[in-house]
Amino acid sequence: MNLTHPAWLNTLLAVALAMSACGGGGEPHTAALDEDGCALTDTAALAASQPSALCRGKAGFNDRQLLGLGGNGRACADCHSPADRFQLSPAKAQQRLATMMATGVDDPLFRPIDANDFRVLGAAARDFTNLTVNGLMRVTMPLPANVKLLDCGAAVPCPAAAQPTAETQADVWRAVPSILDARLTGPDGQAPAWPRGPNPSGGYQLDGRIDTLQAQALSALRSHAGTTVDAQPAFLDDLAAFQNAMFSSPGVKRLAAAMAASAPLPDPDPPLNALELLGKQVFNRACAQCHGNLGAHPSGSAPIRQGIAGTPTLLVRYHDILTACPRPVDTVNPPRFQFAPCSASQMANVRTYQITNSGTPPSGTACGGGAPQPPCVTRVTTSDPGRLLITGYPAAGGPGDIQKLDIPSLRGIAQTAPYFSNNTAATLEEMLEHYKQFFKRVQVQNPAAPLLTTQPGVTPPVVDRPFTDDETPALLAYLRKL
Repeated sequence: MNLTHPAWLNTLLAVALAMSACGGGGEPHTAALDEDGCALTDTAALAASQPSALCRGKAGFNDRQLLGLGGNGRACADCHSPADRFQLSPAKAQQRLATMMATGVDDPLFRPIDANDFRVLGAAARDFTNLTVNGLMRVTMPLPANVKLLDCGAAVPCPAAAQPTAETQADVWRAVPSILDARLTGPDGQAPAWPRGPNPSGGYQLDGRIDTLQAQALSALRSHAGTTVDAQPAFLDDLAAFQNAMFSSPGVKRLAAAMAASAPLPDPDPPLNALELLGKQVFNRACAQCHGNLGAHPSGSAPIRQGIAGTPTLLVRYHDILTACPRPVDTVNPPRFQFAPCSASQMANVRTYQITNSGTPPSGTACGGGAPQPPCVTRVTTSDPGRLLITGYPAAGGPGDIQKLDIPSLRGIAQTAPYFSNNTAATLEEMLEHYKQFFKRVQVQNPAAPLLTTQPGVTPPVVDRPFTDDETPALLAYLRKL
C-alpha cells in the first residue's frame, strides 16, 4: 500500500473525515477510539489516513485487502492473532478451522501453502495438520550450495543408500512468535556475538536471519500473504511502529523507554511474593546465562556476557537445546536422560540433509583425513536445521550452525503457550522438564560440567546451575509473573 496519495485522494480523504467527524452534516462528535488511541475505521482509505504511524501500522496489520499488493487475503493478524497474544496456538487454529467448516465462510489462515500436502497437491492441498495440531507454519528457504536433501523423506533412520534429490529449497515448520516486546529484540550490537553472520548479535525470526522489522514484514508479506507487489517503505515503517509499541507488560514498556533514552533502567518485574522471589533467584542461576535477565542485557533477550562472576564458561548467541525432532536417546539402561519423544505429526516434518565440508568456506577446515579432521560429508536428520539453512556451516571447524536458533525473550511467557520453536512443549511444566533432561545430557556429554557450575575453579566441578525438583514450583511461579 502506497501511503503517498495523489492530491485528489488527499482531498477525498479530508472530505470523508470531515463528514465522519460532523456526522454527515449534523452535530459534531468525537470519533470513537480504540485502546491504542486509534480511530475506529472500516475502510482501507480511512485507515491509511490515521494521523500516527502506530495507528496506520495497526490498520495495516489487520488489513486483509492489502490494496495494490496482490495478496492472498491474509492480514498479519491472521497468523499473529491479537486475541492469542499476537501468536498462533494450535487451539486457536483448530477453532478457526471448525468455524470455517461449520459456516462455509472462508478463513484466509487456511491457504494451500501451509497445508502439509502442498508439495504434492498444490492448490488442491487440504491437510492442515501442522496448523491445527502443532500450530506451525511452513517456512521455505533456499538450500546452501553445500547442503542437499536426501530422498528418504521422513524415514528415521534414513537408509545409507539414500541419494541427494534435485530440490533447491527446504521446508521447515515453525511456530508463530508473538510480536510483543519486539522493540527489545533483534540485533543489539552486544557480546557475545556469533562467529558468522548474518546478524551475529541477534536478529528477527526464530533463526535471527533478518535485521529489521521492516525487512521481516516484507518477507512475511511475500511468503505468507502471497503479495506480488512489494509494499512501500512507508507502509513497512508503519507496521514497525505498531509492533514497537506492543509490550507484554507495563514494566517492559517502561524498560524499553528507559533504554531508548539512555536513562537508568527500571526492573521490569512486577511486585513478587516470597515464592516468586525465590524463583527469580533460581532463574538467575539456572536460566539467565542464556535468557539474559541481569547486567548488560535487562531485556531478557540476549545472553549475558561471559567471564564475569558466576559465569565461567563462554555461552554463545545461538543455541541448540535439542527440541528439534528426533531427539537424542540415551543407549544406557536405565537411561541417564530421557527427552519426551516427538509425536507422529511432528516426526512427519523430519528430513535428512547431506552437508559437504570441502575444506573451503563455509567450513574452512580440511576434511577426509585422520582425527581431528572431520569427514567430508555429514548427514543430519532433523525437523529443523536452524541456521544451517542460512550459512551451510557444518559442525566441523567450529560450533557449527546445525539446529542453532536465536534465544527468545521470556517476558509474558505464561500467556504464550505452547513453547519452543516447534511448539513441542504444551505447558511451562513440560518446558522445564525438557530443560531438566537437557542439563542431564550436558553432564553426560561433558563430565567436567563447565556449563553446569557457577563456582569456577572448584575441583571437582560443582554442578549447581540446574534447578532441582524442589525448586521447580518457585521457578514456575516466577515464570508466570514475567
